[in-house]
Amino acid sequence: MEWGTNVTQVPLSLIDDFSNADGSRYAANARDNDWIELLVSRPAQHLVHNVRTRWALLRVGDAAMPTTINDADYDNSYVCSPYTGCVLYPQSEVKKIDSIFVRWFILALVYAMGPPLRFSQINRTVCVNNWLLSTNLYPKLDQAFVPELTQSLTTRFPDHAITFRSLNDVSNHAMLERLGWEGYLLAPSRQVYFFDGNSGEYMRKQNNKLDRKPLKNAGYRVVQHDELGPDDAMRIEQLYRMLYIDKYSPHNPQFTTQMMNEFRVRGLLTMWGLRDQSGRLDGIVGAFEREGVMTVPIVGYDTSLPKQLGLYRMLMSILLQEVAKRKIQLNLSSGASHFKRLRGGTPCIEFTAVYCRHLSFSRRFAWHALAGLMQKVGAPILRKYQL
Repeated sequence: MEWGTNVTQVPLSLIDDFSNADGSRYAANARDNDWIELLVSRPAQHLVHNVRTRWALLRVGDAAMPTTINDADYDNSYVCSPYTGCVLYPQSEVKKIDSIFVRWFILALVYAMGPPLRFSQINRTVCVNNWLLSTNLYPKLDQAFVPELTQSLTTRFPDHAITFRSLNDVSNHAMLERLGWEGYLLAPSRQVYFFDGNSGEYMRKQNNKLDRKPLKNAGYRVVQHDELGPDDAMRIEQLYRMLYIDKYSPHNPQFTTQMMNEFRVRGLLTMWGLRDQSGRLDGIVGAFEREGVMTVPIVGYDTSLPKQLGLYRMLMSILLQEVAKRKIQLNLSSGASHFKRLRGGTPCIEFTAVYCRHLSFSRRFAWHALAGLMQKVGAPILRKYQL
């Protein structure tokens, strides 16, 4: 596909001083407006413990995209820190690889990468459409916006790389092509799993049939979003922390109790829970949907309870049935790859797109080296070991 080289004028505006906001709505969509209002109304750490960032808002046509601005913050979650995603997070992931040789190779590589990446200011980035979620879903956009947006951001932020996270060939094929054409580097970041609810074929998998049995027989009641109350927010944060922070990695976004309650009150996510017979909440899943694609930034369960209860299986069964009923696509993110494959998940490499042509030679070199390394080494490892 060929693209024109002239800049196409797309209605585009950038707000990066919210102290002078005029009180008008940030976005036409009510849910997006509530999201953005929440994000810019208080320090990021009040919502996500391990995130520090500044905010801008990009309006492109009818779409409004929160945009994070960072300079260093090397202990940030990977949602705002390329350094964490490339150096710190892999140190948690290597334990999933059976080969000792490969584990040591990856550890040696990421430790060696650390100092030069910090020296090259790899975290000096502007990340477009960043909702502080593990997977960012994109609004429907005219691809003609890319040249003007890139020109506008590099003019406003001449010392920052411009990035787009969470891009893949299933949901964002045209956007990936256009960004590549405009000079963005496409760096593989992880492998995610898709379930196609349009056909619902995955529901015929034996494992999915088996997962529905404990949901009926384990003595738990499925709690709908409207049945969750303010007293549940702390338990939801605790359940999420048990799984995603304590079991998996402290570099996942550490949502606060306040943020969990905002998800509930504002309906920013749709949640389902599992209550035992005493009324205690032992499992939670929270879904976010845009343009016919759903992702699940919140999953948690009480990991101190016997594994035989199958709490994770029950939560995933609720979710997969919902997706098939609504006939939409589910991006179930990365992790638990064997579990997802057995239930019909299709793997897909996810990319971060990076524009760095306006930066100094040393910083461009660092980004090119990192993108090349992820393409030549990272992606094959992700595929081979199903990470």
